[in-house]
Amino acid sequence: MKLKNTWIVLGFLGLMISLLSFKNNTTVTESTVAQSEWENLKVLPQDISKEDLEKVMKGYNTALGVKCSYCHAPAEGKDGLDFASDAKKEKEFARHMIVMTRKINAEHFNWENDPNPENINVVTCTMCHRGNTSASK
Repeated sequence: MKLKNTWIVLGFLGLMISLLSFKNNTTVTESTVAQSEWENLKVLPQDISKEDLEKVMKGYNTALGVKCSYCHAPAEGKDGLDFASDAKKEKEFARHMIVMTRKINAEHFNWENDPNPENINVVTCTMCHRGNTSASK
């Protein structure tokens, strides 16, 4: 009788686990959402997290001594900036500089043939700009 009760309890638990496995408990958070929400990223990875993107952008702010509006155009008809817009030439120039520093790092400082040379960061924006928009200041 005791063995029969054990099997009933185990059967019930197995049934409950099976039923619960069909329930979708996926919680959507910023980190689980595919980052296809980013518009117009041309040199930064499409799957960059919001946290990493903000970190990169704050690094550019510091390196060049600028605010976001230096590269990003105002949003039409509302407050804030249109981060996807290419209306300002400074944004395209920044892209060019990102590619240039990656290339320098890959060609000249990639001693171990790292598959992600941008992670080496021997040459950075700050190295030349030192808080100025022009590297010659």
